[in-house]
Amino acid sequence: MSRPDFIHLDCAAGVPMRPELAAEYPTLVQKFGLNPHGVTCYAEDARRAILDAERRLLALCGTTPAEAGVVWCANGTEAANLALRGFPWKHGDAPLAIDLGAHPALLQTAKARNDRPRHGFLVGDGGALAPEPPAEAELVALSAVNNETGVRWNGARPGSAAEATVLVDACQAFGKHPLHWPSADLMILSSRKIGGPATGAALLYRRNLRLLPVITGGGQQGGVRDGTLDTVGILLFAKAAETACAHQAEALEAVTALNHELRAGIEHLGHGGWPLFSPADASPYICYFAIPGYEGAIVARTLAQRYGILVGTGSACSAESSQTSPLLKSMGVPDNLARGAIRISFSAQSTHEDLRAFLTALPEVLHDY
Repeated sequence: MSRPDFIHLDCAAGVPMRPELAAEYPTLVQKFGLNPHGVTCYAEDARRAILDAERRLLALCGTTPAEAGVVWCANGTEAANLALRGFPWKHGDAPLAIDLGAHPALLQTAKARNDRPRHGFLVGDGGALAPEPPAEAELVALSAVNNETGVRWNGARPGSAAEATVLVDACQAFGKHPLHWPSADLMILSSRKIGGPATGAALLYRRNLRLLPVITGGGQQGGVRDGTLDTVGILLFAKAAETACAHQAEALEAVTALNHELRAGIEHLGHGGWPLFSPADASPYICYFAIPGYEGAIVARTLAQRYGILVGTGSACSAESSQTSPLLKSMGVPDNLARGAIRISFSAQSTHEDLRAFLTALPEVLHDY
């Protein structure tokens, strides 16, 4: 297997599909390419395959079909919208507590809910929520692993809002870290973060929670999310999940070594003056730092164009925009420093050669900036 002609160090945004899964696609399409919701024997085979994939995915998360169900979605953004827009509120004035560092799929959708008050918090020291959500909150939405800093939730339900439903965006955690399903009521998983098809996600829900549909149609998936399911994509998603979880421990060990090497390189190249936004106990898959005096977007673009090295900026900033990361704003980072942010995010396929290529190219880019 040949590697791509670029070095992918922006894996928080997604990773290429695993080649062994891509090789299965033609065979699966021939077997499961028909509508799984029809009345033919082929449709019945597809339905059974989807139910088996659901059982396997739930097992990987530490639960069973008796306790939880799966709503298959096209992507994590759709799953977040279904969870937030389809949540069955009991009281019209009950607040929504939202992680201010959450992915825009959660954060912007929460802001769009103008029908109820919002309470913001951050996942802070030790993975705890600060400030604690109010006791009257009915829904608490948070990230298991922050997609910019790698900060990890500690898995504890908010004690102040003991009766609240807890929605966890686990897209950056699944296949890499424990999921803490017992503390969640809704959980979002992504296929493309673990080498599955790019258009695949799952919203796990407890059986006692009845979501309201966001789109309506033919009544598929119990009427919660209508529309024809992609059987092939679901089966490949389940296989990618099993592969990632089977190698989770060894991948974490390897990526932790890469993270240590990267932090040492940042310390050396920046002479101790480049601030790190990722704490020491963050997920080693993500390292977020800033290069003062430089535009992170320009540095990232030059690395890609000149060296074929893909990194993230972790923000919406660019040479043409004055916007910076809302998370860094919440953390009190000045705009001029936030604009220099660079995010390195590893995958199980990342290598020391990839990292050394980045650490070699970066000072050359800064020299010619």
